[in-house]
Formats: sequence, C-alpha cells, structure tokens
Amino acid sequence: MKKLFSLLLALALAASVCPLAAAPGLAEGNKVTILAYVCGSDLESEDGEATDDIREMISSGIGKSGALTVLVATGGCSRWQKYGISSRNVQYYRLGSSGPELLKDVGRRNMGEADTLSDFLRYGISAAPAERYVLILWDHGGGPVFGLCNDENYRDDSLSLTELRTGLVNGLKSTKLDIIGFDCCLMNCVDLCADLYGIADYAVLSQEMVSGTGMDYDAWMKPIVNDPGISSEEIAMTMAKTYVAENAGWLRSETATMSVIATERMPAVMDAVNAFSSALSSLIKSNLSGVVRLRTQLTSFGEFMDEDASDLVDVVDMCDAFSALLPEECAGLKQAAQQAVRYNYTTRDIASYAHGLSFFMPYATVRNDKKDILAYYGKQSGSYADLAVSLTNQTAGSGYSMSASSYTPSSFFHYDDYYDDSSCSGSFCDIWDGYYGDYCSFGDALDSCGGNIWAGLNTSTGSVWSGLSSSSGIWNGYSESGSAVASPTPSVGSIWAGLTETAKEPAAEATATPAPAASSLLGNIWAGLLNTESDYYQPGEQNQNVQPGVSDAISAEDVLEKADYYFSSAALKSQMIYSIQLNKADLDHLSVASGVLSKKDGEQVIRLGNLGQTAVDWSTGLVFSMFDGSWPMLEDQMVRAEFLYGDDEGNMRFVIPARINGLKMYLLGNKDADGKTELLGATQGYDENGIAIRGSIPLEAGMTVYPLFTAVSPDGAEQEYQGNAITIPKEGLKLSWSRIPTGSYMYCFGLTDLSGHVQYTDSIDISF
Repeated sequence: MKKLFSLLLALALAASVCPLAAAPGLAEGNKVTILAYVCGSDLESEDGEATDDIREMISSGIGKSGALTVLVATGGCSRWQKYGISSRNVQYYRLGSSGPELLKDVGRRNMGEADTLSDFLRYGISAAPAERYVLILWDHGGGPVFGLCNDENYRDDSLSLTELRTGLVNGLKSTKLDIIGFDCCLMNCVDLCADLYGIADYAVLSQEMVSGTGMDYDAWMKPIVNDPGISSEEIAMTMAKTYVAENAGWLRSETATMSVIATERMPAVMDAVNAFSSALSSLIKSNLSGVVRLRTQLTSFGEFMDEDASDLVDVVDMCDAFSALLPEECAGLKQAAQQAVRYNYTTRDIASYAHGLSFFMPYATVRNDKKDILAYYGKQSGSYADLAVSLTNQTAGSGYSMSASSYTPSSFFHYDDYYDDSSCSGSFCDIWDGYYGDYCSFGDALDSCGGNIWAGLNTSTGSVWSGLSSSSGIWNGYSESGSAVASPTPSVGSIWAGLTETAKEPAAEATATPAPAASSLLGNIWAGLLNTESDYYQPGEQNQNVQPGVSDAISAEDVLEKADYYFSSAALKSQMIYSIQLNKADLDHLSVASGVLSKKDGEQVIRLGNLGQTAVDWSTGLVFSMFDGSWPMLEDQMVRAEFLYGDDEGNMRFVIPARINGLKMYLLGNKDADGKTELLGATQGYDENGIAIRGSIPLEAGMTVYPLFTAVSPDGAEQEYQGNAITIPKEGLKLSWSRIPTGSYMYCFGLTDLSGHVQYTDSIDISF
C-alpha cells in the first residue's frame, strides 16, 4: 500500500518538478538513447553497486559517440557513494567521458511510484530524441508478487507490475522501446513479459537471482559506441550473453541466467498459459495431491531453504512435468514459450532447468506470503491469475497430522565393502541372493550367477515384499529362469528411478536457446499418480493394485542395471537403502518425502540435513532413500546441507546455512557427476519483507564462518545451533565431499504434506 502524504507536502513536491525541456548540449539526431532508471536502495548505500555500474557505463566510451546518449535517473537511496549524487532527491544525469553531468533535480520523489518513472521517460524522450530507445531498470527485484525498485527513502516501497505498466504507458505515450532490460532479480515471468507487448520489442531479464556485479555495461555498451547502427536484437543478445559470461568467470562458477524475450510472441504465449491454467485449475478440484506432488518436483528459482523461494518455475520443465496429465495444453504452452525465447544464456550449473521463461506457481511461499499473493493476483483477470489464487488458497491450510511417530525406517539394503568381505543384509539382499545365489557379485550378476528369484520373494523374513505371491507380477518382464522377456521400455519411472543416474558429459559454460527439451525430472512420480482407486498397498492385506501399480513401472532388468551402477561404482565402504511403509491416509496427504541425517548432542538432536536421493512409489506407499555415508565438508567440518536439486547430468546443488562475519547467509555448493565439489558463493537470500537480496558475496581470507544447524530438544522445540568457527584461509574456503566422521548418527524421513508442513518419522540409529 502506498504511503499517504499531506496536501502541503504534495504541493511542495509538485512545485519542485521543473517543466520538461530539452537539456542544453545534447546531441541532435541520436541513433540510440539509453535511459537508465537507477533506484540505488541499500545496494548503493551499503555496497556502492549502483555507482560501480555507472562507472562501467562511462568506461564504455559513451562520451566518444555523438550518435549515442545515456541519461540516468538516480534516487531511492539513503547514501550515494560517489559522483556527488543526492541522497535526498531524484536527479537526472547525462553520462559523458568526464563523468555524470547533472541535467535536472526533480526534488523528493519515490522511485517506487509510477509517476516518477513516467516523468523520467517523458523527459528523456523529449531531451534526447533518437531513432531507438533502450530502458534499463536497476535495483532489487521480487518477481510478480513484490515488483521491483525498492525506494530506501520510502520504506522500501516498490513498483508493482501494475504500476510498472502504468508508468511505462504514461511515460512513453506513442513512443515504443526497442529494448527494456531488467538489472534486477527474478523478474522473468510470463505476466511481466506479456505486459511489455506493444511497449518494447525485446525484454532482457533473468529467471534467477542477479549477482551483485549486475549487467556488464562496459561490454554491451561498447559495441553501440563502435557501431550505433547495430541491430536491436544484437544489442539485447549482447546484454544477456555478456552478463552470463562475466558471472561464469567470477568466483569460478557464479550461478547466472539471462534471456531475451521477443514480446511480439507473448499474446500467443498467454493464450497457451491461460489454456494450461484453466485445465490445471479444473484438475486441482479432483486431484490436488497429484498436482502438488508434481509441483514439488520442480525447482523454484531463487530457492534456498524452507519458504525461501520465488515460486517461479521454468515453463519448459513445468510442461514436461505435467505433460502426462495435460498433454495437449503442455505441448501448446511449451511450443509457444520456446518461440518467444529468442536467446537464453546460463552458467552450466543451471543449464538443465533454466530455459528462458518463468511461470508463477505458488507453493513454498504461501505460508508467509499468502496475503501479498492474493493482493496482487486477486486483482488480475484471466485463468493464469485464477490458478495462482486457487493454488494459494488450496495449499495454505493448517496441515495434516501424519502418523509419523509410527513409522521407523528399516534398512532395505546394507552393503559393506562387498568385494572384500561379501557381507550384504536387508530385504533387497534377500531378493538378490534368492535370484542369483548367495554372495554373487553385482558385476557378474547378468553373466554367470544362478538362483531363483521366487525363493527370495517368498521366504525373506521381514521383507517389504513379504506376502506377495510368485504370481504377483512384480518382476513382470523377467521369466523365472532369469532370461529377459522382450517388452517395450516402460513409459513411467519406478521406485528406483531417480535414485541413481549414469553421469553424462557436462553442459557448456553458456548455452543459447532454442535449448533442447528438458528430460523428465520426475523419475518415478508417474507411478500411481493417476490412480484414483482406494486400494493401496497395506501390509498383511490383499493388495489388488500392487500388480498394475508396480509391475508396469519396474522390470528386474531395470533394478539390476541401477543397482550394478550404483553399488559397483562406489568408492566408499557402506551403501544403504532405507525404507518406510506409509498407510493409505498418510500417502494420500503426502507431497514429498526426504531422508534426513541427524546426530545426538546431549539431549538435543542436531539435524544435519537432507542429501539422500529419495523416491516414493505412489501405488504402494513404499518410500526409499539412499545414503552412502558421504557428506559435504567445509574445511573438514560437517555442515548442515539441504538438497536443492539434481539433474540428469549428475549435478547436485545444495545449500549450507552459515553466519559469516556476523551476518546470516547461505553458502551454495555443487557436486558434479565426477564428484568434483565446489563452492559457488554466498548470499543472504531474502530480507524480512520477502524481497530477494541481490548478489553473491565474495568470500575473503580472514572472514569468520560459523556453520548453522537446527537443534531439536526432547519436547520438539527447534532452535538455531552454531557450529565451530572457521576462518577462511588465504587459498580460499575448501568445500569437499567425503566420508563422514566415524561415530553414531540417526536417520529418519521428513514427510511433507500437501500444505508444505514437514513432519519427521522416528529415527533409527546408524554408525560409521
């Protein structure tokens, strides 16, 4: 809500605004005018990032060209670091080789108001008429819900998307922008890009957080200085490409993405968006659990931990995820989005899921941001807005009370240095040895081992498979003799899908769209997802749905291939698969499950996080999680690590909460398919208002890092727990992926219900 001011103050502000007039000394007949709306905010007052980018603009040589003019509006900041820029008033500057030249002081103005933007646009077009216009919006960005350009002098008031469009339309009048660029976090979304149709030919914006370095102004402005006739498409492409290139070389692997959207394609995109949204809204009424389960498999941009996310997901990945439920709508939307994304550049760590255009699908943020989401989307029209409102209301419940305490993980498989002492325990081993014979190695399984699988299925005491007859069809696709039966590859995953994947060649450092279609990120999610019957697997009962629910999704050959890859390729001594069995009621309310490692500290339990790869068989309620005893180590100290995503190329991204020089932050880590682990940087995540805090923070020698954990007391109360201090050495902070220290640990499952509430099962004690 905008602030109220007295009539006297309003009159004073109005009086301070001078009539628009062409500024003296500006070149006539400019080919290109660049207008930069720089709302400094705390990015400038604390770190001087706005003046750094203004200096980059100047260093591009803009003063050498009579065919290029750059005008900058400054404000929104309590303290400007350089150039004598006012910290009180909004000012207009022309940039030249000698620095900023003040053209106009327009007095105290809120840069989070539409009129402040429109006044600057009218002034710039009048003062520096040109053949083409480029507008840059610079500051924080909070996506479609929170907008952009937070004015520090007006309680961080920001431009909503509605205000942004109003400011653009009123300021431009009949003038059309060639390019509008957003040097702000998380502003890539279908609704903003649709708003820009008819306003700008191209939009340049990021799906992810934008780094503190921002756009590389020197790199993309210099080509205009050298050739003012360069095409607008080439300028837009260079903006995106140079931003990612700079970040790819900064701190070795800074996560970055920037895309160029052809706004003329956006009406077709929004038609497809509304068709998809309408169909999905109808599906929510009959299959909310299926929709939420698919939603939780998608990576949200700007995601850190818990509710710290934007709830913006990639359109292509979303369409791949929902294609089994809405094949026609997903195909149409995916095609339209790919046609609208003219260029897309990413660093390699997010190339697998950042394809250039985002969609707002609320889930993780609704507990904190429900009011803000409904305040914005409740006033918008169309099926897309209706879907946002519906999902927000549906998933903002008080949560479901699961029978978590009745579930204790069991060791489904335990493998101790198999090739040395041949020890193997757990129900999976019972099945394996029943099929191949005792102590038959995985590597030789398909060649020379004998045995009878039915023996393992029918006689293994305590097995999760006990009670299934030999005619259940669970190994459908294999004959009793073990020879393969020719059959098509299953179209769905299995209880094993997603647990292990063969590593592929890493993607290039920067990739340009049209990007190849993303393979499914969902693994076994399809198994049982469309099952609307009431029959689920229940221990000790007749289970009529087990055969169609499991055998269609799995073959013995698939299990052998994945087990052989995972266990024979591992270098560590211990491999384990833990499992629990959910009852029907809990399974109906489950959205996602994760394996959680903890350690006792006196009476407290210290949660170390979730890095195990977990799968749910939605037909049977069987939940599996792999853990091999390896963990991220920061200077050889265990840290809390939370899994963010893994891709088909073998990359795993995770986040480590820490306090750095007294400031609570997140360290971002990545492990690739070859086991190489690297630290991508540090970020504060989001502020108390839910606004993304732009940029990663360089980790410098001498800084003090305290890893942060969650401590759980016997009564269930949670509090922050601080680990041992780490001083960053001269050679930099070392992040490794190695064996956890010898000792006793605890393992349980975190069960997340459809409202996003997490409950933890009883734990089992494990040791290494």
